[in-house]
Amino acid sequence: MTYLSRVLVHKQEAARRRFRDSYAWHRALWDAFPGRADAPRHFLFRLDEEHPSFRVLLLSPDRPTLPEWGQWETKEIAGGFLDHDQYRFQIRANPTMRRVSDRRRVGIYAEPRLRDWFHRKAGDHGFSVSPDSLTLSAPMETVFFRAGRRGKHVGVDFQGILNVTDRPAFESAFENGIGPAKAFGFGMMMLQPIP
Repeated sequence: MTYLSRVLVHKQEAARRRFRDSYAWHRALWDAFPGRADAPRHFLFRLDEEHPSFRVLLLSPDRPTLPEWGQWETKEIAGGFLDHDQYRFQIRANPTMRRVSDRRRVGIYAEPRLRDWFHRKAGDHGFSVSPDSLTLSAPMETVFFRAGRRGKHVGVDFQGILNVTDRPAFESAFENGIGPAKAFGFGMMMLQPIP
């Protein structure tokens, strides 16, 4: 079973609880799954700003226990949801490449390289993108703090129409996300079946 939760958190409440960056949100969401302190992360999320609130979409294999913050709505994803051949999709990803000199992961900013990156990821994850349907946002940098150190991610919103080419790989991509930095709110595919 897979669950999708929608959480609305007023900006004042987020500030009071110190949800200031993607890592703070990740830690707060992890608290919705008690008893897993040392277990690997098993959920995906996406954070959007919707004045005067933040909206979080959370995809998880387990139903979250509802914390004492935010307005939560959770539903089970219907059986057969991933059985369609074509979907409209949107994903906020962290497109990166390894630098040759030191093998460090660096963000991709140039549009042709972003398109190439996404088409490559699509092929690796069991789908292709319909010609001329792929659109992408300008890359946006986000800062986070973890263990007292400052970090940065590059986020790009990709959307379009996809065609499933390998069902098991596509289902795995839906459940596990695409690309790096999934613990920081990247990689979750939002899908709308096209009958």
